[in-house]
Amino acid sequence: MKISFTQSGGFAGLVLSCRIDTAVLEVTERETVERLVIAAGIEESCECVSETARDAVTYEIVIERTTQVRVVFDEIRLPEEARPLVAYLKGHARPGGV
Repeated sequence: MKISFTQSGGFAGLVLSCRIDTAVLEVTERETVERLVIAAGIEESCECVSETARDAVTYEIVIERTTQVRVVFDEIRLPEEARPLVAYLKGHARPGGV
């Protein structure tokens, strides 16, 4: 599984991103990522952003397995079950690109 993550927007407009390929991770790390993806329940592509929150932080997650799923959430519409995955990805994201 490959995961691309981009955080953008917010008051400062800072862009952070990362790309994770579970094939190159150690077993325990790979299991952690896979568990977080499953728990997040991201199974279909969607864009779920609030029209009233112009300065909200936006998260784009692309998950590539046998198919590709792309979701975009802002901090207001981010589902509770996806928050641990986003926290993990934010911990690996860096400024300026993947």
